[in-house]
Amino acid sequence: MPHLTKLVRALVAPLTTVAVLAGLSVTTAAPASASSIRDGWVQLCPWGNYKVHLEFAGEDSTFRQLGPVLNPGADCWWGAIPSGSKPGSIAVVGHFNSSSGTFDVIGPSREYLWFYNGKDGVGIAAEGTTANHGLSSYYYTY
Repeated sequence: MPHLTKLVRALVAPLTTVAVLAGLSVTTAAPASASSIRDGWVQLCPWGNYKVHLEFAGEDSTFRQLGPVLNPGADCWWGAIPSGSKPGSIAVVGHFNSSSGTFDVIGPSREYLWFYNGKDGVGIAAEGTTANHGLSSYYYTY
């Protein structure tokens, strides 16, 4: 019987390690590094407790929705920026959980994110909560 116990332990330890590693590779949803986001593309990761989407304004300064509205915890979304070779602004827009209203998600500079297509690729992670009228939400770029 002691030999059987040793055999089971010898088999279970490597299988557990493989299962854990396989589980991490499937469930970990880290953002892409900036170097892996190709020029002219954007990635949005919805890591807050609210729905989020991007809006883009090109030369005419009119903001238009870019990509889908993402649910909290959904997979990151990738999309091309439709600005040609001109610069434009990106706004990160959050959706309140208790109403149909929206709010601007605040970034590091407290302004719109400027994007230079053909020269940049950008990742955006929206985090925080809708508390405080959306002021507890924020995003960072990578």
